[in-house]
Amino acid sequence: MIKILRVLPLFLAVLATASCATTMPEDEATAYGAFLAARHAGVNRDAQVAADFYAEALRLMPGDAILTDRAFITGILAGEMDRAVGLAAASSASGDPSRLASLYLAADQIHARRYAQALDTLHDAPDYGPFNTFLAQIWSQWALLGGGAVDEALAGAEDLTAPGFLSPFIPIHRAMLFDAANRFEEADGAYQSAVFASPFPRMATELYGNFLERQRRPDDAAALYNAYLEGDAQDASVRAALERVSAGRRPPSRPTIAQYAARSAFGPAASLAAQADMDLSVIYLRMLQRLDPADASIRIMLGETLQRINLPELALVEYAAVPDGPLKTAAEIDRIWLMARLGDLEPATLAARQLSQRTGDTEARLIQADLLRVQGHCDEAVELYHGVIVDRHAAGQPDDWRHYYFRAACLYDAADWRQAEAAYLEALEVAPREPQILNDLGYLWIDHGVNISRAFDMVSQAAELEPEQGNIVDSLGWAHYRLGQYEAAVVELERAAALDPGNATINYHLGDAYWQVGRQLEAGFQWRRTLDLEPDETERAGIELRLQSGVPADESIPIEVEAEVEVGAP
Repeated sequence: MIKILRVLPLFLAVLATASCATTMPEDEATAYGAFLAARHAGVNRDAQVAADFYAEALRLMPGDAILTDRAFITGILAGEMDRAVGLAAASSASGDPSRLASLYLAADQIHARRYAQALDTLHDAPDYGPFNTFLAQIWSQWALLGGGAVDEALAGAEDLTAPGFLSPFIPIHRAMLFDAANRFEEADGAYQSAVFASPFPRMATELYGNFLERQRRPDDAAALYNAYLEGDAQDASVRAALERVSAGRRPPSRPTIAQYAARSAFGPAASLAAQADMDLSVIYLRMLQRLDPADASIRIMLGETLQRINLPELALVEYAAVPDGPLKTAAEIDRIWLMARLGDLEPATLAARQLSQRTGDTEARLIQADLLRVQGHCDEAVELYHGVIVDRHAAGQPDDWRHYYFRAACLYDAADWRQAEAAYLEALEVAPREPQILNDLGYLWIDHGVNISRAFDMVSQAAELEPEQGNIVDSLGWAHYRLGQYEAAVVELERAAALDPGNATINYHLGDAYWQVGRQLEAGFQWRRTLDLEPDETERAGIELRLQSGVPADESIPIEVEAEVEVGAP
């Protein structure tokens, strides 16, 4: 981002004195305004507006190398793939200040099968640095192979070296080159090595499996897929490949040169994106997208990366553009979650409902249930959670405590204490040491004045397991309070408030504890603070009463006389 300061010398001179600004030609002044607007949009993470303003500044001041490069970078960030090609060519011709335009231009040329042009672009590019040099080398080899220079391409791959984390990606690149060159025996051996050595075993498995299917070795392909699924039984893409080969269906076609080139660079680009949340990661992934626009894995990785670098609207575009196939449902779930995070709960819930009805997918039903739960539609959410539990039992799948827990939480939110308690107890049977279950059931009992001894043990255990969770520490503090152990309650509730200062319930409880130990001024401060933290209506009414006359009554429950009954018992 520092390079944005390397603006036109004329612009810097204009800033130096006010008198110069009055004599600036109109086009230059307007260009500088567009430049400033682009910078402002970039700071505010509006990539599309930034791209448009840089393009406008460049239109008014054509030929400037830095403006051209900034227009290219923001254009590719925003997904303006076609416009970025022309800007990349212009930036590359003017010296490629970012050292990125030449790579993108070469990717476009390989995609268009203009292999000789791609080789010229890569050969004439400036010094790249280690990462870019590695991409330039592997793409040069694909351009050579695409242009018919098979031996030269394979010789380059044989001599290829890479620093640090890039070297593990060389075997799969070599395997694909052998495959594309019809050197099938060498390809087989290289693929086998890559499957065991690749940092991205799923991609290596799919590529080798596709090779085996094309070589009419379906049993070997099925064995490969089954071996992978032993470690990751839920992988939709490999499961789909196994179903295809088991059904005797035709294998996918061999990838094109451009698709192979994209797969050679996918591992390095994905690793970079995982290591650093920055705009640069998106630019490399856009290069891969230019090579293979229909690749679902690239789209999903782009969506995840755009989301992490605070460009959520662009992430939604990528998730929505994932083509039909085994990864489509996962992409739709990511898109729905992101919509919900952006506050679009109703459209997210509608999309989840449609996905659930269309696919019957368990994750789709669960996201629909979660969205209904957070909006207070607990009846329908409970039915969805229950349906997932029943279906998993019928399929012989192990219980997942979260399904039981969220069903119980929904019943709790709906104030159905009897059923909530029963559901929490079921969840506790599935996961006896899960802190959230221990905490919620313990708090429910404490709040209703029953089973206090057991509840105290449960929230104590939860706090030991999750000492940094403010809501869990609050439960422990409230347990001390209900037992009349007010000094101990203050200690725990102060710790809970430090961990989660914006939680209304914690501050409410801390105010009560302060009152009980004679710290009335601090109690009043905590209650008034709670009013600013959006308490629920019951808490608000309680606070207003306390501000008038203090804590209404002693709410402690002597442990020796507490009721050892279930909440719903008569």
